Amino acid sequence: MMMEEMNELFYREPYTREFDAEVIGCTHVQDHYEIVLSDTAFYPEGGGQPCDTGTLDQINIENVQRRDGAIVHCADAPLAVGRKVHGILNWQRRFDHMQEHSGEHLVSGLIFRKYGFDNVGFHMGETIQIDFNGSLSFDEMRLIEVRANEVIWQNEPIEISYPTHDELQSLSYRSKKELHGRVRIVTIPDGDVCACCGTHTASTGEIGMIRILSCEKHKQGTRVQMLAGRRALQYDQEIFDQDHEISVLLSSEMKKTGAAVKELMQKLSEQRYQIGALQKDLMTYQLQEYAADLPLAMVFEKDLDRETMRALAIALTEKKNCRVAAVLSGRENAYGYVLVSHQVDLKKYSKLLNESLHGAGGGTSDILQGNFRTVKEDISDLLKQLFANLEQ
Repeated sequence: MMMEEMNELFYREPYTREFDAEVIGCTHVQDHYEIVLSDTAFYPEGGGQPCDTGTLDQINIENVQRRDGAIVHCADAPLAVGRKVHGILNWQRRFDHMQEHSGEHLVSGLIFRKYGFDNVGFHMGETIQIDFNGSLSFDEMRLIEVRANEVIWQNEPIEISYPTHDELQSLSYRSKKELHGRVRIVTIPDGDVCACCGTHTASTGEIGMIRILSCEKHKQGTRVQMLAGRRALQYDQEIFDQDHEISVLLSSEMKKTGAAVKELMQKLSEQRYQIGALQKDLMTYQLQEYAADLPLAMVFEKDLDRETMRALAIALTEKKNCRVAAVLSGRENAYGYVLVSHQVDLKKYSKLLNESLHGAGGGTSDILQGNFRTVKEDISDLLKQLFANLEQ
């Protein structure tokens, strides 16, 4: 792998937000123009880091790539060759990437130092995703998270260097590939030494903070999701806001919302058990009510779950003369339904029921279930018309 000469403005002065340059190339390619400048502060996509965005003389630049040694700025309008242009970076996006990339280096370097595992792939998106070629637990990643933030608090300068070939031979550094030519080394004191072509913060303090989100087995190693800098802060603020909202709803202290939620879930579980017992009693009552044993047994009730509806319908079909059982639960103009029969092919009625009663659902010849969007009277009338006078 041949690393680039790395003389561009985004390397020489990575904190440049605005700059002036000359257009030395402009090519129309399909639906956009590819512009090449004499120098640029726009970082091209590469090394796991997304490209910069911004404007050139108020023309939007949304994509920047390195092609055949040139940095190409993709624009929706042309710029004349020889024209002097003023570039403005989306600085929040750039600095966000600098925090993320330096944060990824710090975490990867600490894991390599402590456990000897390599970063075998990473991606910067909504989160930073890193794959390691070894097994890591969440508890181990928690220790790495603490150590990473300690390095951040030390606010040490992050060093960029270009060692000679002889110096590289004696330098221990991380690299995914064998490198040739000019090699750029990024050094984080007490954290990492790595070959890298990306942009980085000037010091560890500017990384801001590290937050590990998840740690899970991936192939033969571990996939880690993490955040750094502004994104980590925003995440913690969102979690704080959610925790505060839960604490208000449950009248709990914020540090005790977990216990309060567990207590609520226990109460809900007990209530579901009680509701289940009451629904069984209701089934017994309904079965007694339908002692008349008609060809169509039809029940309308509120707040029955689907399992109870099925159980009641099946029990009703066990009556001697019942050929179709219909159990419906809902109110006003929305009802869930379960129809059961061991003697009538219900499937052939499914389309008619759904079309006539604005329903959705289906099933087999023995059972239909779904929802009707109409009033109780219309449902009752159609079911009686179809099933009440079935011959034995």
